Amino acid sequence: MLFVDKIKSKPLAVALTLLHIGFITLMDYISGAELSFSIFYLIPIVILAASKTSSRATIIAISLVAASCWYGVDAQSKDYSHVLFPIWNAFVRLVIFITIGLLVFSFRHKQERLNETNAQLKHINDEKNKFIGIAAHDIRNPISGIYSFSDLLLNEETSKMNEEEIEIVQHIKSLSENILDLIKNLLDISKIESGQIELRYTKQDYIGFLKKQIRINQFLANKKQIVIHLNSQKDQISSHFDENLMSQVINNLLSNAIKYSEKNSEITINATESNGVILTEVIDNGKGIPAEEQKKLFNYFQKTSTKPTDGETSTGLGLAIVKKIITAFNGTVGVKSNVKEGSNFYYTFPVNR
Repeated sequence: MLFVDKIKSKPLAVALTLLHIGFITLMDYISGAELSFSIFYLIPIVILAASKTSSRATIIAISLVAASCWYGVDAQSKDYSHVLFPIWNAFVRLVIFITIGLLVFSFRHKQERLNETNAQLKHINDEKNKFIGIAAHDIRNPISGIYSFSDLLLNEETSKMNEEEIEIVQHIKSLSENILDLIKNLLDISKIESGQIELRYTKQDYIGFLKKQIRINQFLANKKQIVIHLNSQKDQISSHFDENLMSQVINNLLSNAIKYSEKNSEITINATESNGVILTEVIDNGKGIPAEEQKKLFNYFQKTSTKPTDGETSTGLGLAIVKKIITAFNGTVGVKSNVKEGSNFYYTFPVNR
């Protein structure tokens, strides 16, 4: 922050600027042609123009004073062949002072407007996140009830429903489950965007963590006869990370890999550690993603032209959540994919926080 910005009084700021110009004029006069302080006349003009107390009229007036002082020193310390030469030099300097001063003044005003706009956008974004959080919470309870009751009807041994009715209830259960997934993702995004994400680091074996997540996801993969493999250069990699948030990352990537893989295929997870950074790759043999669609994958509600292989649904939020979490871990996330050759979703994060 500029010193002049701390001064709320415009007359005081102008007086200090004039004092600064006077000091430069004195030094310029004493040094003469041997050690010219000419360029230093711009310093107080730029400082004043960048301060909140300035105005266009003030900048022009101060520029006129600085140019006049410079002219006075020039006329006294140098010999010119014609009287118009120092006057012309003073005019050129005045134009330069005013131009630079007004440019700095304009830049400051644009920066202030930008800061105000950013503050307004941040407020709107905070309100949006608050609304999403409240709405998602209110919607989740009745949807959970629908899911639970439909599951209860399907599991009721004494149920007298016919096949058509059972199919309808299964459809209701499936739709409510999809809505619950969407609500969960919206709640996660609301928490992350509002800055409420809290990293709880613990030191643990990352390879053991991956094995645990693979066992969980293998049950889902079994429905499509998909086998998940883990390849690692080490049996153990001791690392600091938040297990809950990291499980969201790997589960989102594995869930996508299963959705977009054909039946009776394989998914491979590669885990390597080098120079204090862990690289994790989730590789499938699915349909792949067109190159032009890969750049937008990690944005909210983004879907590609590639469709799940067994009619599964997608909210378009999972990868956005993955990116937010990995960024919070000071890591990176990306994808390498070719159409009909599968996809490789990868992320990195430091071994130690």
